Amino acid sequence: MVENETNLIKYIKSDLYRLGTGVSKYTFIKAYRTNKIFRFIVWFRLARHYNLLNRKRQYFLFAFIAKIMYKKLSTKYCIDFPLTVKVGYGLKINHGMALVVNSKSIIGNNAMLTHSVTLASEKNEAPIIGDKVRISPGVVIVGGVCIGNNVVIGANALVNKNVPDNSVAVGVPNRNILKEFDEFTERHYFENFEL
Repeated sequence: MVENETNLIKYIKSDLYRLGTGVSKYTFIKAYRTNKIFRFIVWFRLARHYNLLNRKRQYFLFAFIAKIMYKKLSTKYCIDFPLTVKVGYGLKINHGMALVVNSKSIIGNNAMLTHSVTLASEKNEAPIIGDKVRISPGVVIVGGVCIGNNVVIGANALVNKNVPDNSVAVGVPNRNILKEFDEFTERHYFENFEL
């Protein structure tokens, strides 16, 4: 959870690093100008930080601007990603259209979401996504299920039961086709980079 200015910058740098562009002022400006989803993530992080965690009067104007930009981009790109969602370091969203995330969901570090993904609640319980999880297009995750660490969820899967660590889940309803496998290769995990 973002608690201070240093953590906010670390979160944004980790999101930038996940794009594979490196982390510098130049790459930030380039990614912000050319990558619409990165732009959304930046405003999500800023709006979450200034609106939920720092309700000080001195930040009122910036909190207002951040929330307006976040809502504008959320509407423009059809992304329903509430500010109350707890998201770890290194969030990556590919193609980002039609993304719906329940407000009580928890998403771990180095998660990758793609288009048409839904994280929905059932009986007031929302999904908990572990670290290094790749969620493919069209996936629906329903209820208080726990997705373990280092998991790949195949396209158009319906996940309504827990998925253990180091596995691949596919199908409707989901079934695990690999119970143990080596970590899938992703060069740009946040932990591989020192800020």
